[in-house]
Amino acid sequence: MRKEMPEWLKRYYNRLWTKCGRQAFTLEHVMEELRVSRVMAIKVLWELEQRGFVDKERSEVDYRARVYRLISPEDISFAIGIYSLVEKEKIGKQSLVEKLVFIGDRLLYAITGSHAAYYYHHYMFPPKVVEIKIESKDEGKWIAFLTDERTRVFIGDVVETRKIRSYVKLVHSNRPIELIRTRTEEGYYVEKPEFLLIELLERQTQTSITEAVAIILQKKNQLKWHGDDGIIKLAGNMGFSRRLGFLLDAINTEARKPVIKGEIIQEIMEDVKGKSNEIFPRDDVFLSRFMELRNKLAHRVLLTREETEELEKMKERFEGYKVLSEKWGLQSILPREIVRKVLEDLGVKLAEK
Repeated sequence: MRKEMPEWLKRYYNRLWTKCGRQAFTLEHVMEELRVSRVMAIKVLWELEQRGFVDKERSEVDYRARVYRLISPEDISFAIGIYSLVEKEKIGKQSLVEKLVFIGDRLLYAITGSHAAYYYHHYMFPPKVVEIKIESKDEGKWIAFLTDERTRVFIGDVVETRKIRSYVKLVHSNRPIELIRTRTEEGYYVEKPEFLLIELLERQTQTSITEAVAIILQKKNQLKWHGDDGIIKLAGNMGFSRRLGFLLDAINTEARKPVIKGEIIQEIMEDVKGKSNEIFPRDDVFLSRFMELRNKLAHRVLLTREETEELEKMKERFEGYKVLSEKWGLQSILPREIVRKVLEDLGVKLAEK
């Protein structure tokens, strides 16, 4: 794919850049500023978007609407320069991974989220969206570099509706990239498992917890537990010691044996004081539905049979890890089958009751 803009598009880009810079604008603004029809404004935005020279986001005012931000001339020049090197080397159309290998250390990054987790656990296939941690100052360069016919790049929610092979979500890293990443044998970078586990605990969805359990089981003998960049210290610094300790305890509880060394769990426990109001995982949809059904019951509103059964199943999630919840001073609503299934699927032999 050629990155250079034809002269007519370059003129429109320059006019928009002079007016908007990196400020957000809409389709209507393009029509007004360029004094073109709606059809022509859409064409201008499309030509810029497929080259990676504009960032598309959801409007904060209207969720259905889109707003745009131009990529700076400096970042566009960077991408065009990189593409010229690709063409000289006759690499042809590269996959996303090939691009990441090619960029090397020209831009710092680390694959994170489910795709990084899969690299370690080979358990759950990751979704289509690839999350990449970057330095915030480089976001324009990344959008311009990675975007092609088969790849769309976003900051925040993915808003593309067309069928594309790869979607990339850029995430600003709050830690130095070089500190949190490791190079794979294939030549691309992923987030180190210790930092990734903290990321998964922070997200606290059932998927992220499943992935965290799978990584712990697959890599427990290679994981770095101690030191400033060890899991225990990282969790403590983020205020996640309860979550980590609870999850490790849950693994041992379901396995009915010390899959995770007791000394590690005890060391984490020493950092936990008193009780908290934390609910783990924080499932707002579940909690909202539970409160709705409980309120109906409290006000003697007749529940249907299906709602009564639903409420009883919900209560089971509060009771499933009651002992561990009390031990770690939080309220768990994690279904027990989540941890148990990962153990069974990964071949951990459960001890007899």
